[in-house]
Amino acid sequence: MSLSDVSRALAQPVRYRVLTRHLARIGLVVIVLRLVPTLVAWFSGDWTFMTCELAALGVLSGICLPLSQIQAPEDIRDNEVLVILALSFFLSALSGAVPFIGAGLSGIDALFEAVSGVTTTGLSTVSGIERQTPGFLFARAWMQWYGGLGVAVFSVAWLFLDKGIAARRLAMGDMNDSRDILGNARNHSVKLLGVYAALTVLIIAVLLIFGVAPFSAVTHALSGLSTGGFSIYDASLEAVEPVSMQFLIMLSGVLGAVSLPFYYRLLRNGIKELAFNPEFLGLLVLASVVIGLLFVSMEGVDVLARLKNAVIMGLSAQTTTGFATVEVAALDDAAKLILIFSMLVGGSVGSTAGGIKILRFLIILRLLQFFIERTALPEHAVLERQLHGDKLEADEIEKALMLVLIFLGTVLCSWLPFLVAGYLPLDALFEVVSACSTTGLSADITETGLATGLKAVLIVDMLLGRVEFLAFLVFLYPRTWVRLGVKT
Repeated sequence: MSLSDVSRALAQPVRYRVLTRHLARIGLVVIVLRLVPTLVAWFSGDWTFMTCELAALGVLSGICLPLSQIQAPEDIRDNEVLVILALSFFLSALSGAVPFIGAGLSGIDALFEAVSGVTTTGLSTVSGIERQTPGFLFARAWMQWYGGLGVAVFSVAWLFLDKGIAARRLAMGDMNDSRDILGNARNHSVKLLGVYAALTVLIIAVLLIFGVAPFSAVTHALSGLSTGGFSIYDASLEAVEPVSMQFLIMLSGVLGAVSLPFYYRLLRNGIKELAFNPEFLGLLVLASVVIGLLFVSMEGVDVLARLKNAVIMGLSAQTTTGFATVEVAALDDAAKLILIFSMLVGGSVGSTAGGIKILRFLIILRLLQFFIERTALPEHAVLERQLHGDKLEADEIEKALMLVLIFLGTVLCSWLPFLVAGYLPLDALFEVVSACSTTGLSADITETGLATGLKAVLIVDMLLGRVEFLAFLVFLYPRTWVRLGVKT
């Protein structure tokens, strides 16, 4: 029997009852979360949006309540976790699109808006945002907030599938049986929720204290911490006055781009945790470099205006938040390329940010350094691969390289349809990278008039970027669903 036959014989497909029960339970959580924008629509007198929201929640309840009671094994397999991850974001967006249809959006635009919300991207085909109702605006920001929470929770699930350097840095306290995915995930998720909620309340309170209007403070705090970037203004942060409030709101995105478990460890270990977290240090260094390069590349006589725009746009791209103070389409090619690189790298593992993640970028840089150092050593010398004192295992190096290659391959494949459609190459690349990295900055390509097929490409990009590609590869893998025959 060949190695492939052995692999085929040992492969365990997903159990449909396990998938159904857990997806239904996630659906029930989404129902509870969606009651909040329903109440906001009610209090603001937005009866149409409230009615559509209630209708969607009613249908979802009728489906999820009975399915959540299905008898299924208590254990959960690795492939089942990843399939649940892939499906939960899509199904959540699908149900979330219904109220947007009621608000007057077409089916594809409503789905686009919902996917952009739950994936914390922030791209939008809606024009005239300031003409929308409070219920509509709050629902978008709230979707990004609980989408960001979902990202953080599923990052915890990854913790128990991968015992590499990322897992060690995401751990918050002791773990029980390493195969007790659900038990460990619940324990860590409660801690994550506490950190996430505390940061949210803190940001809202600070914005209110400094004079930001209550509705603006709440919506920008929700979309900022989730690194989503939906704004209640057509001009995004540029419409916020005074300028100091723009920096304050942008700071919420920086907080969201830091690994949420980092805050827990910071409280436990004190200020010394800052020196032992390479991603946190990497975020500061990368953001500083990007800001400096943007300042140099941006045109304009007003030095203070250039500095403001460089800081906010640089932080927005690096944290994948998507707030903006200038039109991306008006920037020169050098500035666009800088922002593209920044979005590609993104934020920290275990944060709400997108991109390939700073940790994987550091692993690749360390591999390059290792290769260069190796050329100066004797042939039989042993050089252990480490990152900031942690040993780099071969499988996590392979995984980092694979994710980067898949990310870049997806960008390339998604870029081609836009080139065929006649868009400027750099603007098209910017838009695709923004979607894949769940950033939301736009070169004015995403709009209501964008071809349906190209909207679909960006929808897929946002979903793939949010679940880090591997979950959808597992979803598409035939052996995930059926046990294939074995040769004898």
